[in-house]
Amino acid sequence: MVSVEEALRLISQNVSALSIETVALEKAVGRVLAAEILADRDSPPWRKSMMDGFAVRSSDINSGTKNLTIVETVMAGGAPKKVVESGQATRIMTGAPVPEGADAIVMIEHCQFEEGSDRVVIEAESVATGKHLMEAAANFARRERIFAAGRKVRAVDVGLLAEVGAVELSVFKQPTVAVLPTGDELVSPDETPRGPQIRNSNGPMLIAMLGEMDIAATDLGIGHDNREAMQSKLKQGLEHDLLLLSGGVSAGTLDLVPSLLKELGVKEVFHKVKVKPGKPIFFGVHDRKNGSRGYVFGLPGNPVSSLVGFRLFVTVALSILTGKSNAIETSPQLAKISCDHETRGDRPTWWPARRLPSPDSHMIVQPLVWNGSSDLLALGKAEGLIEFPAQGKIHKAGSEFPFWEL
Repeated sequence: MVSVEEALRLISQNVSALSIETVALEKAVGRVLAAEILADRDSPPWRKSMMDGFAVRSSDINSGTKNLTIVETVMAGGAPKKVVESGQATRIMTGAPVPEGADAIVMIEHCQFEEGSDRVVIEAESVATGKHLMEAAANFARRERIFAAGRKVRAVDVGLLAEVGAVELSVFKQPTVAVLPTGDELVSPDETPRGPQIRNSNGPMLIAMLGEMDIAATDLGIGHDNREAMQSKLKQGLEHDLLLLSGGVSAGTLDLVPSLLKELGVKEVFHKVKVKPGKPIFFGVHDRKNGSRGYVFGLPGNPVSSLVGFRLFVTVALSILTGKSNAIETSPQLAKISCDHETRGDRPTWWPARRLPSPDSHMIVQPLVWNGSSDLLALGKAEGLIEFPAQGKIHKAGSEFPFWEL
């Protein structure tokens, strides 16, 4: 049995990023950049007006020269043709380049003029140099790094990428992932269980969590405890970059998965981690027919154990595969527990909890009543998991622990 830290080290040591491909900007959301993005021009490329109004010389206004001659009008997308001299002004629209000679914009609401007239009276008492204009390259300069490699592209990034002309992006390939819950007791969620049967909850949950990582999973259905049928399912799963199993990896006589994986060429990296819930976690690697390396995670069948294993270990492997600069998908926040809470055993424990209102900036969380690793109701009520250390003791109210949001 390995520690959580050792398991994470072994994952990082054995998993490497997938190859690189080029995608169009409109298909880049959720993908991870394989190369940095540099600006191809200054932003803005020129001094620009931030308001509709008149471009003026601030020295004119501040010295009392407020009746000015309008020399031209500059629209957004146009270019000024005349220099603003003393006693002059240029009518200007938002986003238009500011003409030479002008060093401030007076908002149109503070100007008195008639359409078609060549005169404008500035009603403002004074105007500061630089008022309502933006200098060239104020946002960023040409060749400035916009995004580093390893960044996951968000929808809000697309506008900026479009501005710098990044219409084709070099990104890491998305991993292909197959999900296979196992066990003769499982039936589909749309079936009515009979006798000792239970509905398959892990499969849909794992597929949903993969979806949150922008990974579309292949659902292999349910793997039953039959050697030939299970072997066939495993072969299908091993054709993917990552095979994600739940159930079938503990020490039971019918837990066929580890032995079948070994027969199919999967090399065990670790099996069992010092964590509660989720001890019987399996991680292995294998060489695929196309020459690339494939990965297998076997998560425990109990749903809370399966979730903890996914959050702690699978997300790290997937982050590395997709090229993320930070392999930890989410980081915990420190939170104070609202009441005394007892933990038992020698494994660190991830306990379902919900947040409570706090009178100050400190997060307060309440450990929930939890009936063990099959208790999906507690998981449904939880907003996160408290990470308690590997020691059996009563933790006093107000003690701080890492809190992993779900």
